[in-house]
Amino acid sequence: MIVVAGCLWVTWKLFDKNQPFYGTSIKAFDVRPYLLMLLIMVPLVAIASTQKDFLLMYPKLKNVEFFLHQKNAALYKLLYELSYGIDFLTIELFFRGFLVLAFIKWFGKDAILPMALFYCTIHFGKPIGECISSYFGGIILGVITYHTRSIFGGLMVHLGIAWLMELGGYLGNTLIQ
Repeated sequence: MIVVAGCLWVTWKLFDKNQPFYGTSIKAFDVRPYLLMLLIMVPLVAIASTQKDFLLMYPKLKNVEFFLHQKNAALYKLLYELSYGIDFLTIELFFRGFLVLAFIKWFGKDAILPMALFYCTIHFGKPIGECISSYFGGIILGVITYHTRSIFGGLMVHLGIAWLMELGGYLGNTLIQ
């Protein structure tokens, strides 16, 4: 996060300081449409949580299994999930904030499609449904960022979905065992 944000901040200072820092404006932010998007995702994540490839990938928390048997396991779980969440701030800042908002002055709305394609590539190796939907999700979040000039709605949706997937993976793996 620090490296990406630092590089983007230098780029912003040099080339784009006439706009807010790559989508970090919250002017006229309305939470309702983003809550609706998350609500739509709940049954989709619930269905995905029954799939073997999904359950092999999620929850990501199982990647730090060695911490989960410590005295303060709940604290380690919370710290892991917060750290995992910070990754999504980095993703939104780079993909929607930088790749959309920095390039719209040259390409306009056409900056969204290459961003969504590039965004999809970071999902290679994940469950196929997640990989395919990341392309369409990238377009939707790119359009939102293009129109609102803010990454916070997309961050809310992206982070909400990620934590829903963590919960779905935890519940799915618990119920199957």
